[in-house]
Formats: sequence, structure tokens, C-alpha cells
Amino acid sequence: MSQQKVGSRAPSKTSVTSDKNVIDEDESTKPEFIYGGPFIKVEKPSPFINTSTPINLPLQGTFKKSFAYYSLRDRLPVILTKVIDYLSREGSKIRSAHNASDDDIRGLIQYVTKLKNDLVTNKKYDLFTVDTPEAKRWNHWIESCDSQHYFTNTWVFTECYVYRRLREGCELSKGLKNFDPFDEQKLKAFQNSLEPMCVVADKLVTMLPPSDKDKRKADFTTLLKICLWANKCDLSLSMGEQVSLKSADGKARSASVASLSILDPFKMVLDLKDKVLVDDSSKICDQVIAKTEAMAKAIAAEADPAAKSEAKLEVKSEAAPEAEGEVTEEPPKIPCPAKMVLPEVVTFDIVCDNSGYELFSDLCFAHFLISQEIVKKVRFHVKKIPWFVSDVTPVDFKKTLEMCANANYSREVPQEAPPESGEGGGATDPPPPLTVSADNLRQLGSQWMQFFEDGTFVVMCDEFWTSPIMYKEMKTQAFQLYRKLQLTAAILFKGDLNYRKLLAERNCPPTLSFEQALQGFNPAPIIALRTVKADLICGLPKGKFEQLNKIDEKWMEKGDYGQVYFKKRVLIDKRRQQSDPIRIPVIQYGGKVEPLKSSDRPCPDYGEECRGVICPAHPTDIVT
Repeated sequence: MSQQKVGSRAPSKTSVTSDKNVIDEDESTKPEFIYGGPFIKVEKPSPFINTSTPINLPLQGTFKKSFAYYSLRDRLPVILTKVIDYLSREGSKIRSAHNASDDDIRGLIQYVTKLKNDLVTNKKYDLFTVDTPEAKRWNHWIESCDSQHYFTNTWVFTECYVYRRLREGCELSKGLKNFDPFDEQKLKAFQNSLEPMCVVADKLVTMLPPSDKDKRKADFTTLLKICLWANKCDLSLSMGEQVSLKSADGKARSASVASLSILDPFKMVLDLKDKVLVDDSSKICDQVIAKTEAMAKAIAAEADPAAKSEAKLEVKSEAAPEAEGEVTEEPPKIPCPAKMVLPEVVTFDIVCDNSGYELFSDLCFAHFLISQEIVKKVRFHVKKIPWFVSDVTPVDFKKTLEMCANANYSREVPQEAPPESGEGGGATDPPPPLTVSADNLRQLGSQWMQFFEDGTFVVMCDEFWTSPIMYKEMKTQAFQLYRKLQLTAAILFKGDLNYRKLLAERNCPPTLSFEQALQGFNPAPIIALRTVKADLICGLPKGKFEQLNKIDEKWMEKGDYGQVYFKKRVLIDKRRQQSDPIRIPVIQYGGKVEPLKSSDRPCPDYGEECRGVICPAHPTDIVT
């Protein structure tokens, strides 16, 4: 009988296959190890540490008191389980909608089941097998990682990897290549938000006509905060469960209360104003309007020489007319965007987050910018594939416009009678009921569809947004996208994932300014707006966290407080000790901008000059 070497480990029951061959499996990949069960002694030190994320380190599942660990252990597996349940429960409907087979459904279920098992057991990443340039780039990123395991790599990389693998499962299927595992959840989220959409639509139509400077500023900041609170509607945070806006007291309405009241997002903004810890939204308005006005003047001045040049050409053509029958008028030309130092028109960019009510709020803000002639064009950057459950895709964007244009909603809400006045006063008749309807929502939806058709609203879906690359690396890794973003008045980044990538997934020091946290990413003025759902942040006033923590140690988990920061001031937090999601509303502004110069790296698809307004190589990307 052979004697086991000193220091070696005995094989556990779970280490033996059916043919009795022992597998040298890493103990740290087993569920009982990750979930804190009975620990098995191993030779190498454990990669898991029972602490929150230390300052200046990246967020990852290694730290067992971090939100990253909680997310990988609990949230993502539940999301994948719901995909499996959806395929099992609605298999017949999915087959019919996509002309798929039973084998397609079974194959995708098996694929997602393996993905979930690999995640919860901290296996090594599998390489992608689909034969596309984007998949090959993913394989390069995986092979370049210091750690290729789910929990011990950067949290944002693992999350992006899981959703990209979920997409690969569809790509490998014959009949489910266009299947969105989250379409049912996103549709329900839209339908459940119809009432607040109707309320906002009724108010928005009064904001659209040209107004004086003070009213325009007030409406600008109000709509920005409507967008802020809409970011609560994140289905990835709720693990796919439907999310409703809360009332002013922070509590969800019961059925009886809901029947006697209207959920008014504008009233929420007013009621929750004291919960915004730092509010620089008015400065954001001033700076964006100043920027757009300066750009408009520069564009007008730039157009004058072109007009003179055209006049000279006309004189020349009159002196030497072309032969009869020949076309003398040349098609319009615009320079390659890589060579441009000014856009053709003043543009505003929104890097979207969630579909449903949040996308609706973004559309409202964009419509306001257009109607007040602050900008001429708004570009919406969306995800190319289904992403983080509820993120906007091109299909979601178009569906939202159509559903708004065809919305059907009406509800009468009775109002309470005022109290009796004085002695002898008889009973007072109650006022007429309030009516909430979709009339104005349909009107807005139709206008948005027209904006989409004529290029006032532009949808762009660069693959960069579904990559694990941090935004500080955009200039070197996605130069053409970076260059396009330089030709805008400002960029509004929505939601938590964008915020994490802006801060490079680093638990930066609490006193670090927003501009410092961006680490050189400054293609244009940046507005970051989110309700905080991850334990990284920058810029709270010194001592504010400690003050609020004395009042309620869980204040960061309830979404009762917000911040609106401008320029040099930014948001901060201390490391929370709980694994529940944080929901602090944040609006931050970074005004530092890299000078826009004519590039020596033109896009090969554009060439030296573009003819017409739309690039023939990128029909969805309006270059102006």
C-alpha cells in the first residue's frame, strides 16, 4: 500500500469521476468553498478574502463583503436561471416566433445551464467558438487576463463575459440567432410604467414651446432629474423582477393607495429634492447651453467661407458653361469626421442604459433639447445585443417609439372632497376625478418616430459598448468612436455600468474628484447620471458620509439620497459593509475636454471626403 506524500491532499468524493479517475480539481472552485461552507485545507492560499474591496483595487468577486461577490454569487445565477425558466415555460411561443425547433430550445437550455454552473463554481472562462472578428477579440482579451476565473477576475469583465456568452448560445443555434432572452421582461416593464409615462408626457408638452431663459433652465434641470430617478428601473439589479418607481416617502404603493392616487414623477422630483446631497444640475444646464451656443456660432462662421467658395464656382460655371445635357451640380460634400474640427450641426449624445421607462425619460430630455433649439441632433448609443437584462438595443429603441405612438391607457382617479368650512357649512361636493390618458404620449411617440426617420434622433450601436474595455482606453482601442464623441456638445452617460467603466472599475479614494477618476477620458464634457448600485464612487463632501451613517448605517442601500455634481466636485462613498444594492442618485459633470484637432488617422471607410449626409459604409451612423 503506497504512502501518501506529506503535504498532499486526499481526493474528496467530488473529485472522483464515474470511472474512478481522480481529477486534480482546484478546491477554490467548489461551491462549498465559495459559499463559505466547510473549508478544505489546500496547499495554496485562498484567493477569497473576507473583506470589502480595498481602496485603489479593482472590484472583483475575491472580496467576500463586496457587492461584486454578492452579484456573482446571487444575482447573475438567478438571472441565468430565469432565462432557463423562460425557455422551458414559453418554449412553444419562442419556437413559433423564431421558426425554431425543439432541439434549438433544448440546446440553448443546456448551454445556459453549463454557463451558470461554471459561474457558481468559479471555473475558468471558456473561449468563444463562434467565428467572428468580435469573438476573436474576446478570446484575445480572455487570454490576456491575469486571472481567467469568474470570481477572481475584474467584476465588470466577468459580467460582460457572461452576457456575451449568453449571446453566443443564441448565435450557435440555428433558429434562435435573433432571440432576446429578456424581451418578455422588457415588454412587461414598459407596460407597467404606462401611467407615469402618461403623466410625464402631459407635462412635457407644456415644456416644448420656446420659453424664456429662466423657465428653460428650470425645465432642463427638472427633466435631468426625471432621467435620474428613472435609472431605478434596472432589471439586472432586481434579477429580472419588475421594478416600480417609489412614492415620495420611498415606499411602494399598495393596491388600495394606487387606486386613489397618481404616481407623478414630477412630484417625486420636488418631494425628494432634500435627498439630493449635492446638486449642481443648474451649473450643468448653464455649461451645456453655453457650449452649444458657442458651437453654433463656430459652425455658422465656418460655413461662410464655404458659401463664398460656392459663389466663385457659380461664377466660373456661368463663364464656361458645360455642354448641353451634362450635369453641372455636384453632390454635397462633407469632410471625413477624422478631419473635422467642428460638427455639421450641434449634437448631444446619450449613452443609454435601461429600456422601458428610463429610455422614455431619455427621449423626453432629448425632445426638450431639440424643441428649445439647444441642439439640432441627439445621438443615442445603445447595445448591439441583449445586455444586462434591460439595456436598450436597436430593436428596443424602435419598439419603444412604436409602443409610445400606439399607447392605449386611461384611468380616472377620484379626488377627496375638501374639509367643511366653518359652522353650518354643508357637505362639499368632491371635485371631478383626475384623468390620466395616453393622448399626449401617443402624440410624442409619433413625433419621435418622425425624428428617427429624418435623422434628428440617431441610434448608434458600436461594439465597444458591449466590450469589457474601460473608457479610459477608448481612444486607443476604439479610436473612431472616440473621434465621433469629440464632435458633440456633451455626453450623458446613463446608469451604473457606464459609471463603473468611467471610473475603470476601481475603488478610488473617496476624496478623488470626478475628473481625476476619469483618468484622462475627456472626449467632450461628460455628465454621469446613475442611482448607485455598486461600491465605487467619488466626491462626497468631507464628513458627509460619517454624518449620514450616524443617522442610518444603511442609508446607502435605500436610494433616499442623491447628488448632482458639476466640474471639479464629485461623488464619494466609503466601503459599505452590506452586500445589498446601493441606490444613491448621482448626477456628475466633468467639463475638461481634449482639444479637437484634425486627425492623422482618418477612417478608411470614409476616405478623404464624404458625399451626402450619411456615410455609405455606416448607414446607421449619421456623421454630422
